[in-house]
Amino acid sequence: MRSLPTSALALGLAIAGWATPAFADADAIRGRAEMSIRAVEADATKGPDTSRFRYVPPTPAQRVAAGELLLRTGDYDRAVETLSKVLELYRRGEVPDDACADATFLIAEAYFQSTQYPSARRHYREIFDKSSASAYQAYAGRSISRLVDISLRTNDLDSLDYIFSRLSSLPVTDPSGSLAYARAKALYARRALTDAKNAVAAVPTGSEFALQGQYLLGVILTKEALEQKSSGLTGTQRYGAAIDQFRRVARMPAKTTEQKHVIDLAWMAVGRLCYEAEAYPEAAEAYSHVSRQSAEFSMMLNELAWVYVRVGDFERAQRALEVLSITDPNNLDIADGSLLRADLLLRSGEFDKALTLYRSVRGRFDPIRDQVDHFITTTADPASYYDRLTADPDVQTDDKLPPLALQWAREQAEDDNVFVVIDDVNRSRDLVKQSRRLASRLNGVLAVPTRAKAFPEIHAALEHAISLENKLSKARVSLAQGIDEKAGEVNGELASVRQERRSLMKRLLATPVTSAEFAQRDDAGTRQWNTISQELQQLTVEADKLRAMVNALKRVLKQGDQLGVTADAATRERFRLEIEANERDLTGYEQRIAQYREAIENGKVQSGFGDQRYIDDDTMRRRFRDLLNREAALCAAGQDRDAAEYARSIQPILARADAIELRLDGNRAELERQATAQAQVLRGKIADELASVEMRAVSLDQVDQEARVLVGEVAMKAFAAVRERLKGIVLRADVGIVQEAWEEREEQALRVRTLQRERAREEQMLNDELREVLEDAEEEQ
Repeated sequence: MRSLPTSALALGLAIAGWATPAFADADAIRGRAEMSIRAVEADATKGPDTSRFRYVPPTPAQRVAAGELLLRTGDYDRAVETLSKVLELYRRGEVPDDACADATFLIAEAYFQSTQYPSARRHYREIFDKSSASAYQAYAGRSISRLVDISLRTNDLDSLDYIFSRLSSLPVTDPSGSLAYARAKALYARRALTDAKNAVAAVPTGSEFALQGQYLLGVILTKEALEQKSSGLTGTQRYGAAIDQFRRVARMPAKTTEQKHVIDLAWMAVGRLCYEAEAYPEAAEAYSHVSRQSAEFSMMLNELAWVYVRVGDFERAQRALEVLSITDPNNLDIADGSLLRADLLLRSGEFDKALTLYRSVRGRFDPIRDQVDHFITTTADPASYYDRLTADPDVQTDDKLPPLALQWAREQAEDDNVFVVIDDVNRSRDLVKQSRRLASRLNGVLAVPTRAKAFPEIHAALEHAISLENKLSKARVSLAQGIDEKAGEVNGELASVRQERRSLMKRLLATPVTSAEFAQRDDAGTRQWNTISQELQQLTVEADKLRAMVNALKRVLKQGDQLGVTADAATRERFRLEIEANERDLTGYEQRIAQYREAIENGKVQSGFGDQRYIDDDTMRRRFRDLLNREAALCAAGQDRDAAEYARSIQPILARADAIELRLDGNRAELERQATAQAQVLRGKIADELASVEMRAVSLDQVDQEARVLVGEVAMKAFAAVRERLKGIVLRADVGIVQEAWEEREEQALRVRTLQRERAREEQMLNDELREVLEDAEEEQ
């Protein structure tokens, strides 16, 4: 026997050393895969772990606490939505009386704070009617007080009859003092001042409503002083009792935010009464006690400025108005305050500052006057006022009214409750729009394969089934790796099958198996939509910039002469047509952006479990299964002699995996059928609710038509008053500009006359000295 070369021997040993572990690895891979398939078979008979999907609804106390938190943070719409759920659950018998009483009072407060007085009255009356029940007794007094407030704010004094008809059935007072305070408030609204004072006396000292009761007593004393006939009393003598009472209130301790506000109101009352009594130093001292964080701070600055004007301290008046312009630039009285400040600067001889302020007032309010004047001139039909005021705020129009004009119109028509109707209509339309959008999204979710997300139990079962199928696929991948360990050189059909099978292995290994991996896949889908949303937001910003440019160009064309732009009529017309064409294009882009945004929102809710990624996984799993089975059959038939034995050993395992997968597919099909059936039922309920919404939308349209003319008439008068107010502001600014020019002219003329007098006096002195010199010279001669 011829000996082998050293290199050949080393190569043979290397091959022998590699081959033994290879056989061992292939067997180990097959064993692990078989164990995985058995584990999947065992798990398939078990139900899924639904703990992650089990929805534990909030308790009634938690819902009430969440609603109260939203109420205290000023999110009234969400507070109403949260508390409405508590009341709905109470009607089903799932909420105790205590939680219902809390929710009823809090939702009434949310409606009251958002000026939805009819809805607030309904809930306060519900508490009032149930005040005999222990759960509602604590809220009876505060509800009566709010009902009186609503009667006064809506000028519906007839509704006080409802309160007085039930007051006799309630105790005189309670530990919190709310009942006695509410009774006093109702009597004051009825102008029964003596009985109201007696009711205030019944409020327990140190109770929760003691401070409010004493403040109400000051209001009653002020009312009595105003009703006194003039009998030669000075202002201090006439209002002395009320001033002393308000000072006592201001010295009382305050613990809550509401009580601190009452303290500020007491100081405001002292300042106003002292102003009426012409005790201006005392008024200024009282105003100085109002906190900078108070809601009354802006009003205090305005009134304090007039106090300083009365005493002739123009510098302090200017300072107060300057602080007002900084702290509250959107104050409705900012025009009057700015003009007053300009007048004071003019009196102080600061002509440049006064002229700048007069011009700023004119520059700000003259365009608003033009817009309001154009609106009134082009809108002769009262119904058109209503249509314009209830139009969609998101729609861009050329003649859209400025917010300041709308606020002043609200102020003018406050007693007629015109804008209450308009606000209610706009709010109702917004709710109808939100309901339609929500129904559309729900239907979108229920109409696509991701519908299982809407049903937690089915979602859990489907995820469990898909997880098992992915485990089976990964076990098949392990078996395929065993074939690769044994595989030799092949060609023909087996080569193409093996190549395609190998290309799918990496993707199959990335399929989710655990709950965390499913969650990561959902998060990845959400991130994709968020990325698109951010890109769309950038386009929105660009569209807003273009809109601002268009508005600026239109203003330049409209006020070109005032801005110093000179161009012939043909050039202006060409520019106008170009701007209109670009504006139409921009409007189209904005509409497309809105459509894309809606599509993105729908895509977000439809993304996740059951979307196209899972459909692709199903297709890939089936394809890999078929390829592996075919490859094993070809290898077992002898097309790959190296892997033939291994292929024959794994064929029973693959058959077992196919059987398990067949059962899992059946389970999935049944779950999908259940999801489809439940989705159909839910879509029917959504259709019923949507039909109810549409019926209410029809009723809203009917009310809308009935209110158009009546509300439009009052709104027309309100805007006419706003136009006159704006004309007065612009006129006062123009008069101030003219007066500044006249005062500057007079100052220049006075300076010239003064210089002329000084020159004449100096000439006279020189002449006198010259005459004396000449006389002295003559005498010497």
